[in-house]
Amino acid sequence: MQISIRPFIEEDADFLSAIYNGFLGKATLDTTPRGPDFFIEMMHKLEDRETMFIAEHEGMIAGYGILKKYSWKMGYYHTGEISIFLSLSYTGQGTGQQMMRQLIDQAKAWGYRHLVSRIMANNKGSIAFHEKLGYQLVGIQQRIGFAHGEWQDVAIMQLLMDGPDVSLG
Repeated sequence: MQISIRPFIEEDADFLSAIYNGFLGKATLDTTPRGPDFFIEMMHKLEDRETMFIAEHEGMIAGYGILKKYSWKMGYYHTGEISIFLSLSYTGQGTGQQMMRQLIDQAKAWGYRHLVSRIMANNKGSIAFHEKLGYQLVGIQQRIGFAHGEWQDVAIMQLLMDGPDVSLG
């Protein structure tokens, strides 16, 4: 499947809202539905070395990805965090891999050496996806969040990028 990846623009916000809200309490510990304005505001709050990309297939938005700083503290300057959300109809078709590769390439270009992803621990598919791309499980934060009336565990995964030959699966 041919996917094009491009920067987020305000006109994408309705689609991002629909995709994101489908994952509330499932792939994110956010439990509040987010409207288009939330994503537009998020875009405007991005700082240097942060970005949002859109994955498109034949003019339809398949998903989006975010690269952001892990922390505002300068000691974490080389550490970023990546999140990807895909429409369910585009999972398992390589869309997530293309998005992740684009985000990793951008992270390298901006000098990130360490990437982190936080994944709900019961999301085995996402954990396997990250492992396939070279991420390693660092640990499980037990009962760190609360969604759908239950305590949730979160897996912390990392990708160490020590050089230009980082394995991407």
